[in-house]
Amino acid sequence: MSDQPRNPREQLLREAVTLQLKLLADGFRDALLIPISMVAALLGLVRGGAGCDAEFRRVIELGRRSERWINLFGQQEPLTPNSPVGSIDRILEQVESVVVEQRRSGKSAAEIRDAIRTALKRDAGSVEPAPTERRKDEGSDEPPQ
Repeated sequence: MSDQPRNPREQLLREAVTLQLKLLADGFRDALLIPISMVAALLGLVRGGAGCDAEFRRVIELGRRSERWINLFGQQEPLTPNSPVGSIDRILEQVESVVVEQRRSGKSAAEIRDAIRTALKRDAGSVEPAPTERRKDEGSDEPPQ
């Protein structure tokens, strides 16, 4: 993006819009995880046995990964640049940079929209999957803390 310092009002607007978009993503994620986690827990209760919580633990891990991707309040470690899904911050930065560039060159809203789609598709195609990391609690019978 630009190296110039931002106007404080522009910075506030950018941060407010970013937070709202992240809150929407977080709420959508929560709305999906509620029924999924209940079904996973029910499956485990019905099945029983030593590994009855396997599906539920997968839902928890999915929640952790999505929390890191959303990074609602900027407290998560940034995802690596070669992460296969990137992060919401990276997507928003790309969109902002395309919009600013296109507006400076006097493009219409339709042209800006097309440029955003092209930039996101180009970025999605150029990312290589990151190697999977084993968690230190993987393989143990104790739930992660």
